[in-house]
Amino acid sequence: MKIIEVYRIKDWYHYLGFVLIGFFLNSSFDSRLFLLLLTCSFMLSYAFSFNDFWDNGKKAYFVFPLFLSFLLFPFLNMMQILLASIFLFIVTIYSLKPIRLKAKPFLSSLCNGVGFTILFLLGYCLQSLDIKGLIFFMLFFCFNMVAQFIHEVVDLEEDKKNKDITTAVFLGEKNIKILSHTFLWLAFFFALYLFILKLVNFLFLLATFFFTSFFSYRLVKDRIDSNLRKKYRSLGIITGLVYLFSITLW
Repeated sequence: MKIIEVYRIKDWYHYLGFVLIGFFLNSSFDSRLFLLLLTCSFMLSYAFSFNDFWDNGKKAYFVFPLFLSFLLFPFLNMMQILLASIFLFIVTIYSLKPIRLKAKPFLSSLCNGVGFTILFLLGYCLQSLDIKGLIFFMLFFCFNMVAQFIHEVVDLEEDKKNKDITTAVFLGEKNIKILSHTFLWLAFFFALYLFILKLVNFLFLLATFFFTSFFSYRLVKDRIDSNLRKKYRSLGIITGLVYLFSITLW
């Protein structure tokens, strides 16, 4: 229980779904998947505990998962090592003072939008990156940007108090909603493009349409709060499971 709390596992375990989707788009189950999931778990543990170190003055728990991440790098290919290094770099400059991109509008959102989507590429790049992988990357990037916008609005008052000028602080909730609608429907566009190219089946497209439509409606009807954030995460996990199922069928 202490490990779960220190490394905030409940806050990031769902991101491993990106690794699973990326992996099964290119391969069937084998031992590489276990090593990838383990590496990404250590990197996410580092990211969240490093953020806590700078935000809340907690102990330097981040050193241990960072060391374990590097220890597993030799089991990755060169592309995956590069992607993992980029991920670690992004999450470091996101929290690290005085750089602290977390406190910079637009860059704060972009860091997490790109950073967490790199996990998909880590699963996907068992060989090389192609146009299919890039389109999937853009689809998940759009969803992650909306997740980040919602997160920033929920933490808006706390960020103001800490003088962290995030995108939500800079633009306000109304403009954030407009951006979120844009990214949601961009995600659907990428899913539709994948369907037209016959790279996904109708179930994948339908799941994307439902997810996009539901949260577009909720953004119109509701204020952005912690309840909406929970719904976005929960329905995101369900949608991810549908994606995995549709990929195995395909």
